[in-house]
Amino acid sequence: MTDFRITRRGALSGAVASGLLATAKPFEAMAQERKRLTIGISGFPPALEPVLFNHTATRRVVPQIFDTLIAFDHANNMALRPALAERWERLSERSLRLSLRRGVTFHDGSPFTADDVAFSLGPDHLLGSDRSGRSIAMQTLDTLDRIEIVDSHTVIAHAKGSDALLEQRLAAWGAEIVGKRAFEAAGSWEKWTPAPVGTGPYRLVSQKLDINVVLAAHDGYWGGRPHFSGIEYKIVPELASRMNALITGELDIVTDVPPDQFADITRRSELEIVGGAVQNIRYLAIDQTAPVFKDPRVRRALSLAIDRKLFVEALWQNRVPLTNGFQLPSFGEGYVADFPALAYDPDLARKLIRDSGYKGEQIVYRLLSNYYTNQVAGAQVMIEMWQAVGLNVKIEMMENFSQIYRKPVNAIFDSSSTAIFPDYLGQGWREFGPNGTLPKQVGIWQNEEHFALGAKLRDTVDAGERRKIIRRMLEIIHNDDPACVVLHASGQFYAKRKNVPWVPGQTLDLNFGPFNAAFTKS
Repeated sequence: MTDFRITRRGALSGAVASGLLATAKPFEAMAQERKRLTIGISGFPPALEPVLFNHTATRRVVPQIFDTLIAFDHANNMALRPALAERWERLSERSLRLSLRRGVTFHDGSPFTADDVAFSLGPDHLLGSDRSGRSIAMQTLDTLDRIEIVDSHTVIAHAKGSDALLEQRLAAWGAEIVGKRAFEAAGSWEKWTPAPVGTGPYRLVSQKLDINVVLAAHDGYWGGRPHFSGIEYKIVPELASRMNALITGELDIVTDVPPDQFADITRRSELEIVGGAVQNIRYLAIDQTAPVFKDPRVRRALSLAIDRKLFVEALWQNRVPLTNGFQLPSFGEGYVADFPALAYDPDLARKLIRDSGYKGEQIVYRLLSNYYTNQVAGAQVMIEMWQAVGLNVKIEMMENFSQIYRKPVNAIFDSSSTAIFPDYLGQGWREFGPNGTLPKQVGIWQNEEHFALGAKLRDTVDAGERRKIIRRMLEIIHNDDPACVVLHASGQFYAKRKNVPWVPGQTLDLNFGPFNAAFTKS
């Protein structure tokens, strides 16, 4: 199977070869006209094609390059707003007519039309190379049947069945619109992936593996002229190096700042901390197929051994909330408010361990070095909690997710999940559904009852019935056949220069375009 991650030999080659990037206006010249934004991030994106990956590093960059038909308004409680579709209307429970925005151009100068929508949301793109299905888009767009072209600027999206969330799906990750003409000109996925073309406020200039990703303003952007001449994402894995670069003026914004760094930043008059809790859950993934985890009681004991209140207080200064299961209050009518909070019960953990027949076999914890904020410190805290109930967990340091996913996994590892629309189908189902991260991408968890319930949930409209289904799905992934250990809702905190206008949103996505709240406030 072809791997579309950027390789050390292939990095930048596609970008240099493409006519679009070779003829782009020099980045240095644009910086003289407007400020060039420089951001320090902790990891390099494996690819910038939105259907292939939803890694945090990818989502830091992708929103600058691409648009969706409908968008979430981060400044207005994630309400839907027009994007490449100016308006839309329901035709039935399974179909939606969308009127497309006229006068929009892609980064290569080609016009945006219904053909681009049908291609982007069709099988040749959504399913990845050779329609292999190697695509994160199917985590949320698997209910989409087809796009019917009415005319050059009108389409009808047809779902496979009743779908009350069709609008939200078209605003979600993986639903970004790409240029059909540019894709066909590239000739293959291998050539397209290093240099994708969208309609977003910034276009790709270059990317160098583990060094940087450089974007330039798309001044013909339909939403208005971008505030910055361009953006350079510098890959700076170590927190201390990111912080020093901010203080010395080399960076304008740094990501993934833990609370223990806040005081040092806020005492400097030119800097500030922004951000807070986001629509994301931090969790540990468990390999159900590993011999040590065959008995679900061992998996459940991993969760019961963790004192989450102490964890959040010690590592986050109580700045992030705990959740009652793999769900968020923003799910509204789909939120099971009375689902039990995740318990801290070391005595029950010890009993489950004894009853399971566990004899101290080593449990491997595959760990990255602070890809997530406080990741290593959190792992060390949990190791002590697990030891206290008799679980023998050993850390093995990894360099990247390719190493973490290497088969056989036989381990636990850190992950996170963004609610790309406010519903269990937009979060938990992306992780634990048949096309989700653990069952398909990594191949370490399966539960047929959970899969069947999710299929039923997709076709259920009544709110009360939906909550009953979701409750049972939560019981499965937490108690009956644990797929994960939920830690807490995520916090995303950034340190920035005060003179840089930018407001973080409610997800891991970074948005530096004209629709950022810093530029839309009256």
